[in-house]
Amino acid sequence: MTDLATPRHTTTAPSPSERLAEIAARIGATVAGPAAFDVDRDARFPHEAIDALRAEGVLSALVPVELGGMGASITDVSNTVRVLSRYCSATGCVLAMHTIEVFLLLKYGTTPALRRLTHELVEKQLLIANANSEVGLGGDVTRSINALTPEGDGWRFDKQALAASYGQSADLIASTARRSPEAAETDQVVALFRTADFELEATSGWDTLGLRGTVSSGLHLTGHVTPDDLFPVPFSEIGNGGGGQLRHVLLTAVWTGLAEAALEDAHTAVRAAARKNIGTTPLSAIRLAEMTADVQAARSTLFEALRQVETAVELDDLENIGLIMTLRNVKVVTAQTAVHTATKALQVCGIGGLRRGRENRLERIIRDAHGGLIMVSTDRYLDENAQMLAVRKEL
Repeated sequence: MTDLATPRHTTTAPSPSERLAEIAARIGATVAGPAAFDVDRDARFPHEAIDALRAEGVLSALVPVELGGMGASITDVSNTVRVLSRYCSATGCVLAMHTIEVFLLLKYGTTPALRRLTHELVEKQLLIANANSEVGLGGDVTRSINALTPEGDGWRFDKQALAASYGQSADLIASTARRSPEAAETDQVVALFRTADFELEATSGWDTLGLRGTVSSGLHLTGHVTPDDLFPVPFSEIGNGGGGQLRHVLLTAVWTGLAEAALEDAHTAVRAAARKNIGTTPLSAIRLAEMTADVQAARSTLFEALRQVETAVELDDLENIGLIMTLRNVKVVTAQTAVHTATKALQVCGIGGLRRGRENRLERIIRDAHGGLIMVSTDRYLDENAQMLAVRKEL
């Protein structure tokens, strides 16, 4: 018989948000952060951190529970990216770009073969990269030079990708091609193929100023694809239906995380200065207050953008022009905030921030933050918004 006077304790499983927050903080502090110096120095893939995320099932966090995933929201994953990026921007970037491809697979991978691949992604924690850009097109992913050429039970795929972030470390790569040799440049399909079945030849190095751990080198991709590897809708629909919108908020989380990391270093320096002169407020504290306001604004801007994206996903309204303009502005604001905050942190930290080495991350934060200005170019986004503003009746 149950003793009604004795309280019964029930345990509630953590929500996806709580679970991911704990994982991000733990892996960031114990794995991604300690490896970040080597990742940056050697311009190599952050395999330690990605393996740790894989072991926790984070690579399928966005997949619904009924399909074996965590059932996390875009906001949940964005927060995970932001926290990880405080420790290692490469880890944050990889998770962000992978999550974009998972979202598109869930939304558009409706064929039996792609549904099976979704289950395999959950079971094996497969990592997906993207190789849509192509040599000769100047980064315009809405066109393709390469075309699917009939071969056996499918087609020959042969593409000179301009940049394929972490492509040689991925299990799967999503990449565009013209539907046939006779098709127009804009008549594109998307293939999702296994890297183990393809030849991946690096065509450029990746010795860069920042974002070195993303290893976004050019790749010559050659192999055989079948109908099972193709998405059932054209790239024009996929590109407009979520890929670009998620790129804005998920990569914005990286830039916001970098700004937060710079703020943390500045805060540490100000506190150290205050301890040396008890009873006085260091002059650098004023700059710290400015930085705090800037980072708070960037964080709030990101959270509002995520709210709008979540609503648009529910309403299937991701192609809304107003939303797209807003998300471009979010990217511009957060990327610029990361650069300004990192620079101010250097002024606050002084010579200590100028030092390089395993225990000095600020110079790496500064370099990585500048990468946000060109991934994708803020000027390009402002120009596109300027064209839209000229013809829109309302802001």
